Amino acid sequence: MQVNCINKSRTRRLKSEVSQNQDESTRRKFPAIIPRKPKRGRRSEADAVEHFVRERLERTFESIREQNPEVFENKEKVMKDRLADDEYNSDISDVDEDDDDGGVKETEMVVEEESKSWPLDADVGWGIRASEYFEKHPIRNVVGEDGVEIDWEGEVDDNWVKEINCLEWESFAFHPSPLVVLVFERYNRATDNWKALKELEKAVKVYWNAKDRLPPRSIKIDMNIERDLAYALKVKECPQILFLRGNRILYREKGIRTADELVHMIAHFYYNAKRPSWIDDTALSPPY
Repeated sequence: MQVNCINKSRTRRLKSEVSQNQDESTRRKFPAIIPRKPKRGRRSEADAVEHFVRERLERTFESIREQNPEVFENKEKVMKDRLADDEYNSDISDVDEDDDDGGVKETEMVVEEESKSWPLDADVGWGIRASEYFEKHPIRNVVGEDGVEIDWEGEVDDNWVKEINCLEWESFAFHPSPLVVLVFERYNRATDNWKALKELEKAVKVYWNAKDRLPPRSIKIDMNIERDLAYALKVKECPQILFLRGNRILYREKGIRTADELVHMIAHFYYNAKRPSWIDDTALSPPY
C-alpha cells in the first residue's frame, strides 16, 4: 500500500510539473498583451535613415574634435536640430524680420503653384538665375562646314525619315515593300551625316508627291545608340544608305549622293528603272 501511495504522489508531482511547464511555454508563445507593430511607411523609413546618418556624422565630428579641437571653434552648429513629430506635422512657417517696421512677420514656406507670389525665375544654384545664365550662354545650333545650320533637336519633331530603335526593326525589315535605311551619327562627322539625311528627305518627297506609284518607306538609325543593330547590319562607317527589300540588303551606298541621284537609285532597285552608272556592280547583292 505504501508503494502505491508513493507512486501516485510521484505521478501527481510529474503531472503538476508538466502542466506548469506547458503553462510557461504557452505564456511565452502567446503573451497576454499583443506587442505594438512597428511603424511602416515613408515617414518611419525616413526617420531611420536620418537617425543612422546623424549617428555616423556625430561619430565623425567627435573623432575630428579629438584630433583637432580647434576645427569647430567659433562656428555654428554643423547639423540642425531634429524636429519633433508635433513640429513636423504642424504647418511649417518661417519668421522673417521686417526692416521697415521692426516687427516680426510669419511667411509660409510652401507656395501654391497657382499663387501670385510664385517665383517665375527660380534660382538654379550658386546665386545664378536661369534667365541670366542663358543670356550669357545662349544655346545655338551647330553650323556645318558649308554654312548650313545643323538642328538635330528640331529635326526630331519635323522629319520625313523616321528614326527607329532595335525593337522596331523587325516590324519594318520583315515586310515585302521597299525600305530605305540611313545609318548615321549625330555628333561625329555631323556635316556629312546632316547632308546625307537632307538629300534622302528630298528624294523621298519626290516619290510622296508622285501619284502613279507607292513611295518607299524610309527610316534612320543612330549608330551610337543602336550599336548592336548597326553591327548586325555590318555598318562600320557613317553615313550609309541601305536599300532593302524583304529583309534582304540589295545595295550599300557609302558615299553622299544628291537627291536626284538617290531618286534614280530608288527607281532602279524598286521600280525596274535603268541602272545608274555610279552603282558599283561588285557591291550588288547576288540574286536569289
